Amino acid sequence: MVSINKILLTKSNLRRARGVRIIKIRFLKNMASQDYLIAIALIEQNNIRAMPLGGKEIKDNLDEEGNLKKLGEEVILNLLLRVFQRSDEGALKRVSEDKGLLLVHMHPKRMQKELPFIKSEWIRDGDTNQFLKYLGNLSKEIWTASFVKYKGVDLISIAKNEDI
Repeated sequence: MVSINKILLTKSNLRRARGVRIIKIRFLKNMASQDYLIAIALIEQNNIRAMPLGGKEIKDNLDEEGNLKKLGEEVILNLLLRVFQRSDEGALKRVSEDKGLLLVHMHPKRMQKELPFIKSEWIRDGDTNQFLKYLGNLSKEIWTASFVKYKGVDLISIAKNEDI
């Protein structure tokens, strides 16, 4: 019996190994371009604006029934647990009653390059309408999230960008 470590690398084995490597590289490149679903809370803590956010890579088709709600609830729950833990540091207040909790569908490059800038702008000046306008230009879709009694998490689309 031959152990795996003693298998000779023949030309056919090398071709297979290269093929696997190419598939892995293509898979990794594809993963890096996957969109994200990001939860954003617009809050004040001790009268200072803050914007905690959290997200997750979208692996399923959001157009299929239930996928958006399932992933959205997971991302929102994770963010809200972190926000709840922050309450030990001082009083929390939503900045906007209807737009204080957002769910955003965004490409990772835009998330990494442009979201930090508009976040810092909002923290500095607090212009929620301007922030939402910029965010709408960067993202595929934005939903407000709220809790409705007997229904659960309710997502309402407030901006959709077909050009992205």
